[in-house]
Amino acid sequence: MPDINKPMDIPELNLQPPITGKVRLSDDMQQTLALLYAYANNKRVGLKASESGILLVGEPVIKDIVNLTSNSDTGLAQGTNIPCSQVMIMGHPDNTGNVWIRPYKAVTDSHKWPVAAKGTVGFSVTNVNQLYFKCDMGGDKIIIAYTR
Repeated sequence: MPDINKPMDIPELNLQPPITGKVRLSDDMQQTLALLYAYANNKRVGLKASESGILLVGEPVIKDIVNLTSNSDTGLAQGTNIPCSQVMIMGHPDNTGNVWIRPYKAVTDSHKWPVAAKGTVGFSVTNVNQLYFKCDMGGDKIIIAYTR
């Protein structure tokens, strides 16, 4: 059974009393900790999973924010050609109606997601141009923050 010379500060485990000094870990405990924790930037990092069981490895860093204005006649808009991994979409605070969103295809009456002024929604897409918009009022604006 190996000795751990450095105390293991893992607040997510809520160990009581806190571990101090030299710690002896069984092989089973080492294996369990190896599955629950990673080592990054000279510290232990707890691995987390979503409610559906998908491992969350980190939040992507925001790359930029773009603003789109819908067509003044039709209220339609499509994202520009920007590679990304995730987007967060917000209805501009000055909008007077909803922004309707649909990924991959044009917005229709039966296939759309509403976002009110100051409301937000996020999607995982590989390019901003995979997003289609229809605004209740022509000329309304869409704010898109994207990561890569």
